[in-house]
Formats: sequence, structure tokens, C-alpha cells
Amino acid sequence: MKNFTLFYLFIILALSIPNSLISQDLKKDISKANLELLEEFNLQENERVTRVETYLSLNPNAKRSLSNANQIIYIYDIIDGKPIYRGTDNLDAALATKTTHLQPGGSLNLNLDGSGMTVGVWDGGPAQAAHTEFSNTAQTGSRVTIIDNAVVDDDVTFSSHGTHVSGTIGARGANPHAKGMAPNVQIKSYNWINDETEMIAAVNAAVDPIIISNHSYGVYVQGDDGLIDSWIMGAYTQDARDVDNIARNNPKYLIVTSAGNSGTVSYPNGMYPGFDKLTTSANAKNTLVVANANPVLTPFTNELQSLIINTSSSQGPTDDLRIKPDIAADGTNLLSPVPVNGYATFSGTSMASPNTAGTLVLLQEYYNQLHGDYMNSSTLKALICHTAIDDIAKVGPDPIFGWGFLDAKASAETITDDVSAGALIDELTLDNGQTYTFTFSAEAGEKLAATICWTDMPGAVIANGSLNDPSPRLINDLDLRLSNASNTYLPWRLDYSSSTGFSNSKGDNTVDNIEKVEIEAPVSGLYTLTVTHKGNLQGNTGGPFDPQSQNFSLVLTGSNLTLSSNEFELEEIAIWPNPANDNLNINFKAVNQKTNITLFDIQGRVVYQAIVNVNDPQRHIINTSKFSAGIYLLKINNGIQSSSNKIIIE
Repeated sequence: MKNFTLFYLFIILALSIPNSLISQDLKKDISKANLELLEEFNLQENERVTRVETYLSLNPNAKRSLSNANQIIYIYDIIDGKPIYRGTDNLDAALATKTTHLQPGGSLNLNLDGSGMTVGVWDGGPAQAAHTEFSNTAQTGSRVTIIDNAVVDDDVTFSSHGTHVSGTIGARGANPHAKGMAPNVQIKSYNWINDETEMIAAVNAAVDPIIISNHSYGVYVQGDDGLIDSWIMGAYTQDARDVDNIARNNPKYLIVTSAGNSGTVSYPNGMYPGFDKLTTSANAKNTLVVANANPVLTPFTNELQSLIINTSSSQGPTDDLRIKPDIAADGTNLLSPVPVNGYATFSGTSMASPNTAGTLVLLQEYYNQLHGDYMNSSTLKALICHTAIDDIAKVGPDPIFGWGFLDAKASAETITDDVSAGALIDELTLDNGQTYTFTFSAEAGEKLAATICWTDMPGAVIANGSLNDPSPRLINDLDLRLSNASNTYLPWRLDYSSSTGFSNSKGDNTVDNIEKVEIEAPVSGLYTLTVTHKGNLQGNTGGPFDPQSQNFSLVLTGSNLTLSSNEFELEEIAIWPNPANDNLNINFKAVNQKTNITLFDIQGRVVYQAIVNVNDPQRHIINTSKFSAGIYLLKINNGIQSSSNKIIIE
């Protein structure tokens, strides 16, 4: 492999946000809250640019941008009279794991490739759209649309970093070793100037709106002229509040961002040596922050043999002890396209983040095939944190790996199991003063686990100079519990001691907007899941005295779950044989005149559909000999009654 040397040229765009950005191709029904955010971010950007320009005029020897062999950074803002640098989060390379099980030819037979979806990539500049790796399936055009033409990190025409990141998400695999996670996804390519305003515009665009974006850049703990102030690490700053606000106003939109590469940097007055390295938007509540892991797989079987974090990966947690980063992904030695028509190997959280973003595209694609809609961002976040692999040496969450290592296969299998009633993925609303209760049975065996996640209201921005402020930034505090006849099981939480550092335990979690309860060795029997809340819920539309509520997402998995349902089950239903060979027999008693019988394959496609009148003979027969062997879902619905059944055809 040829060595690839990067030469950087920085171009600063000291411009205010043009009005055309706000009025560009937006949906007509863009919310008033989003329009207000656009105006707020416009003002913030103008003020930020003014602070930078004023600083440079007063300090003629200061450098606007800095570069070394692998990175380019530039002055992003001025805080307390000191420059704050933003730059790319790359070192040398990365490769995600288990996403191949979802792709065409993968073991799950899902054949997902990102078709019909669009992802936003904010980076140092536009990707090289004409690179062969971004061709559409007919090779008649590019899947990359360049929104921002200006390069702000390297080269003159295209960004090497932005091209590499975009390829990690969506390269088609002309070079099989450089194949991206979602090889047929559409990509909107931006530079990182005015990113917050552009994110709102992209989510609300009338054409190809996005629900996932990647941001492989951030504020460095240490720049060329020294460390930033210690209070900034782990602090809930205006940047963190801004992205939380964007997520709150756009509930299906998940912002995926790199944790940073300051893992080996030391600075004074941190919470504990070797920790507390996350800056600005990496401390938000509603984003997905990704650390850089370096897994070792067993040859041929690809089983996870060992899992360590790359020492460069920035550690958490936040100052209020939220579990950040959220997850880790493979961020080591990834081959991906770079300008001009080349390939290069990079590493770092910059590669772990698009690895994750591209994988999430496939999970949303699969969910949409089955349900005709996409998951809320809180549901997607709950799912991947729920199914993440513990970092082998430790049990439970920590401020290095977060909730664990991304496992795309387990996430996809949970979506499948939800459809066949072997697991539960649900999107719910908790009203002020309400208790949500769900009763189910589980058998002894595999771990029983429940996770809730919610998109919280933006919190209060920390005061400049406030060091390691532990005040919770959580606004709506939901509480998850699992109980049986003899025990009540509590969620994970992070613990802290100034003398011994960080550990975890199970107890009342008052800081995280994701809670997970795990029972490693459940006994067979009935369980009750409850979700309650502390205080009064905030943030619903309406007046200050109107009832408030909080939407939340729930994921539940275990051994042979029997899930309760709010639906009226069909009476006297019998389905045989299962597995089926030639014919599938269905008997049921219905109360309505017409009953719909639908058979779906594992990709959510309707392969059989019939309407049965009650006056017809009770037995309905489906000829299954023409269907391929595999797992199917049989749905029977006659209005107020329904039934879902997993069918195996041999």
C-alpha cells in the first residue's frame, strides 16, 4: 500500500449565515421551534466570527490555522480571551465489525445497503463526489451531493478527511477492502462552517431529508499554543445545548460524533488522571458519541477475541457523571477513498464515528422495511446501547467504552425478534404523574435486559470557569425498574471518587437520559417493567399549566419472552404445521366480517395476502411450497383483534 502524505491548506470563511440558507429547500411544515433555532444559530455564528476576527486583529502573531503531518486545526472560538481550536479527529485507520452480516450476502440475509436513504456528512470540506467509490448502482452519476464547496481543512478542491469519512459510510466497494457500511446510501457533503444551521435545514429539506449525520471533528484539549482551560473538559457548554436543542426539535434525527483523540493528553485539575477529556458538543445528552476501539478477532470465525480501547481515544465522563462516550466502534486501520481517485488508511475516532453512522443507516433501513417508518433517534440509540458488547474485562458501562462495543448483528436480530414477539422495541409517551407498567414472562437462561432512552430538553449552560460542576443537566428524569415476586432490579449508573476514580453500580440514576437494567441470571416467571418520573415533566407544547409529557423508547430482550399486549388477541387460533413444508393451515374465531391475513418475509416484504370472510370455512390454507426456506411473519387482523406469529418454512 502506498503511503499517503497530506498537505494542508486552510481557507477561513468569516461570513455570516446567508438568508438563503434559512429559506433553502425546506419542508413547508418546518416547525416554529426550528425556525427560531435557525435565527438563534445565525446570531451565534455571527458573534463567534466577530470574536475570532477581533482576537486575530489584536494578536497579529496568532495563527488562524495550524497543521501537522496528520491533522489540521483552526481557531473556532475565543473563550476567556483564549483561542479554542476545532479540527478533525483522525490518526491512521478503522474497520467496523459485524455490519457485514446486514449487507448483501451477509449471514442475516437482509441485503441492506442504504438504498433510499440520505446521510449528512459535516467535515473539513466536500468529498470528491466523482470518486468511483461514490458511483450509483448504474454508474451513471454520483451518490454524493456537495452542499458546501469550500475546503477548510486540506487540499484545494476536496477534503481528504471528508472523502475518507464519506467512504467509510458509503463507498460502494469498487475496491472490496474499502467498501463502506452502507454502499448505496446518498450523501450530502458539507464543511463544518455553520454546521448547526445547516443540520436543521438538512433534516427539514423537502428533497432527501436526513435522519442521521456524522461529525468527525471537535475541539482539542491541547492546541499548538497550549492546553485549553480545564473547566471546559466535561462541561455542558452552549455547543452541547445547541445540538440537544436540534435533536429535541427533530425527534427522528440522530447526530453521531467522534469522541476525540486526546486520550493521551494530560492537563491539571481534571476529575481523575486519564479521564475527563470530552469537549463542547461531545458532552451533549441527545447525540451519540463514539470512542475508538481496537478489537482482535479470531481468524476465520471472526469471533471477538480481545477488545481494547485505542490509547488516543478521548475518555469521559461528563462533569455530571453521565456515561459518555455512548459506545465504541472499530476505529483502527481503515482503507477508504481519498482525493484524487486514491485510497488511504486512517485511524481514530474520526473513523469509528462514520463506521457507526453507516451501520445505523442500515438499521433504520431494515426497521423501515418492516414498519413503514423510521425509528425515533432515542429508539435507535436505545437499541445499539442495549445490544452493545461489554468490553470483556469489565461488566457494565464505563467512561471509556460507554455502554460497550457496537454489535450491528445483535441490533438487527433484535429488530427481527420484535416483529416476531421474541423481543420488544416500542415508542411510548409518559404523561406527567403517570406510571407506565408492562408485564411479561421470561425463562431462565440468557440475560434479561431492558433499556429506555429519551430525547431530553436542553439543559442549562454551565458558567464559564466553573470547574467539574456535578450539577445534573437532566431536565426530565425518568426511572426504569424491573421486578418479580421477590426482587426489584435497578439500572446501571456511574460512580466517582476523587481518590480512586470511576466505577459503576446499580442504583437510582439521576443524570443519564438512557437507563439500562440487566439481570444476568433471571429465574423463570412473571416480571413487571415500570417507568416513572421524578418531579414535574417539562417541555410539552402549550402553556405553563398545561399537562406535560415525555416521549421515550423501550427495548426489552430475554429468553423465551411472552409479552403482554394491549391488542385483543384472536380467539381459538391454531397454526400448523410450523415449520411448514407445503401448506400452512390457519384456524381462528373472528368477530368482524372481514379478516386480513398477511405473510411477510424477513425483509418486511409482503409475499402473501388474503381477505377472509367470516362466513367462509374457518380453515385458511396458504400454499408455502413456492416460498424460499426461511423465517416469515404471519399477521392476522380483523379490526379490533390481531395476532402476530413467527413462521418457519423449510
